[in-house]
Amino acid sequence: MTSKTRAALAAALTAALLAACGGGGGGGIDGTGGGGGGGINGTGVAYGTVTGYGSVIINGVHYEDNGVSITRFDDSTVRGDGAGATTRAALPVGSVVRVDFNSATNVLGFKVDDSVSGRVEQVLDDSRIVVMGQTVRIDDTTTKYEDNVLRTGALALAPGNFVRVQGQPDDKGGLQASFVNKQSASGTLYEVKGVVSNHNGSSSFNVGTLAVTYSASTITSDMPAASWNGLVVEVKGSCTNAGNVCGTLVATKVEPEGGLSSSTSRAQAEVEGIVLSGTSASFRIGNVTVNTSGSTRWEGGTQADFAVGVKLEAEGSLANGVLTATKVSLRDGSRLEGNVTAPAFSNGVLTFQLTGLPAVTIRANAGTALNGLLSLNGVVTGQHVRLRGRVASDGTTVVATELEDRSASTRLELRGMVTAASGTTLTILGTSVNVNGLSFTDSRGATDVPMTQAAFLAAAQVGATVKLRSNNNGTSWSEAELESD
Repeated sequence: MTSKTRAALAAALTAALLAACGGGGGGGIDGTGGGGGGGINGTGVAYGTVTGYGSVIINGVHYEDNGVSITRFDDSTVRGDGAGATTRAALPVGSVVRVDFNSATNVLGFKVDDSVSGRVEQVLDDSRIVVMGQTVRIDDTTTKYEDNVLRTGALALAPGNFVRVQGQPDDKGGLQASFVNKQSASGTLYEVKGVVSNHNGSSSFNVGTLAVTYSASTITSDMPAASWNGLVVEVKGSCTNAGNVCGTLVATKVEPEGGLSSSTSRAQAEVEGIVLSGTSASFRIGNVTVNTSGSTRWEGGTQADFAVGVKLEAEGSLANGVLTATKVSLRDGSRLEGNVTAPAFSNGVLTFQLTGLPAVTIRANAGTALNGLLSLNGVVTGQHVRLRGRVASDGTTVVATELEDRSASTRLELRGMVTAASGTTLTILGTSVNVNGLSFTDSRGATDVPMTQAAFLAAAQVGATVKLRSNNNGTSWSEAELESD
């Protein structure tokens, strides 16, 4: 999704809503609220990660922060004076935030969604720490750090550090961190967010390996009466142990995960997160069920690229915690295939390149799903692999979410977003390819259709998704395919 100002977004939404009132279907949220219908509130809501400023950018959309209050989900005020510098202190890049807005282009407020606050129990390796019984997955290419945190040296994370982590639950029962900083533990409540297991129905449950006890007076009214197993919750409380390991968290508050809950309904909604379970037709992000249909538009990949554990963004209407998606954008939309070169394994992280793509660095860690591979440290030079992943902020590093062993081949594939286009040369992941004279295909529809070179170049502009194929490790390229972007 391209970045837009709130005013432009509101205008687009108004047009969509008018069309819907006339019987036509509405489009995706594109970051706006709108008039309500069918019993759904006439406001909009978005939930995702702060990626930049110039106002506040969440899921690629600019939200004006002037004069807007910023609170935590416990309603404690973070800031309310509208000063840009204070906004950036309260909402640093990597923050997980809910923003509510209305159809008049007004942001109603930001809510910061802290995930885990507590002491580091263990540093497992270069990509994983344990905090409050939760395995927190960290990647230097995607996780942001406060100035008081470094990955090495005197300021490196260590057991006993009190940290605040923001991120989102993953399909492995842990947390994918987007922001980490150290804090003083003085006067601070311990906090954890994650998936409930072993709920006994009256007084205790687990989040990861952390035991939690609670009473009827500490649970909020929107907690379900039935079993909580599988529900994503947020818990605040005190620890029974004074050391690095919390022991049991004695809850002072238990509530559904604060993003978008089963009680939330909005005419327009957007949620970003990691798929916890389900299929491409119906899946879960946090406590939100996302339903798709034949009319749902897929961007950053196709419906066939869907998998549990991928990060994506879904847009549509939200009714009682069920989002009917008009658009799904895959965040793990880069795909590569080729022969491994220069593999290096250290502290649980594998880095390598593919023959013919020297500009691209691939990182795989404990969060990478392995297919046909026993371990990351067994990957060797010349091994033919296929992978999918998300592009880091440097534009040339791919953090692999899935890595698959393949039969020996000289096939090389590069799929990603076009970042530069000049004449017949396209740049994808820092790799420039002259496509003159290749075979061209349009794969954006239900069937693949041949294209002329002129038609392909007209469509393959910056922001488009293109797949390039070589049969000789990139010595020459043979095919270029335009895919849904």
